[in-house]
Amino acid sequence: MKERLSKIIASEGLTPSLLADKMGVQRSGISHILSGRNYPSFDFLQKLLENFPRLNVEWLILGQGSMYKSTAADISDVLTTPVMEEKTPVTPILPEMPQNLSSGKEHQTKHPETKPDISPPAEPQKNVEKMMVLYSDKTFVTYYPQNG
Repeated sequence: MKERLSKIIASEGLTPSLLADKMGVQRSGISHILSGRNYPSFDFLQKLLENFPRLNVEWLILGQGSMYKSTAADISDVLTTPVMEEKTPVTPILPEMPQNLSSGKEHQTKHPETKPDISPPAEPQKNVEKMMVLYSDKTFVTYYPQNG
């Protein structure tokens, strides 16, 4: 990895200090990678690729292929990279049903394929009778809601 980082610095006409400044990383981090003391982190590789988008990822990580993407590879990446779009939930818009339908036949339509809406019975309303707060010193407080 240190050899590939050296090649990037030379190819881009930079110094290790300028590369660190451009990427927003510490200069000592670049120095440690170039000396072989440390390996680059994922964050470092991500920043490197963000600052030099023409770099070939396979070359950078695996040492395979050419240093820079070819024009055909750029087009291929664009065509094969999935685009993550933010999905907005879709709320169906249903026509409002009239509250009081007249008994006239003009409002009545039969749909034999439509199944009746069978929903479970509503649960009875639940009321809070009391609330207890338990403290770590083994004490507690009980609260009773006010009626009315």
